[in-house]
Amino acid sequence: MEPISASSKLQRKPIQKNKFLHSPNHLLADELSLKLADTKHFGFYLKMATLYNHSFLRKLANEILENKNVQTPGKLFAYLIKKHNNETKS
Repeated sequence: MEPISASSKLQRKPIQKNKFLHSPNHLLADELSLKLADTKHFGFYLKMATLYNHSFLRKLANEILENKNVQTPGKLFAYLIKKHNNETKS
């Protein structure tokens, strides 16, 4: 009988890291674009990650995802960022 660790079924595959996600801003932009199902606008999320606090962006995305009535979370995210900009300028 072979040991459990030698079993081919239990051996893990190595995790493949994306070589293009090399900074915390890139990782956050990837996370947001995947969560909000808007991978086409990765550049927008990258720009937001460079301009805003990461915890603020994650909080905003989580609030959007909690609401089940949202049909286009990416658009709502962009709208709320714009609304936040207008409130801080006033």
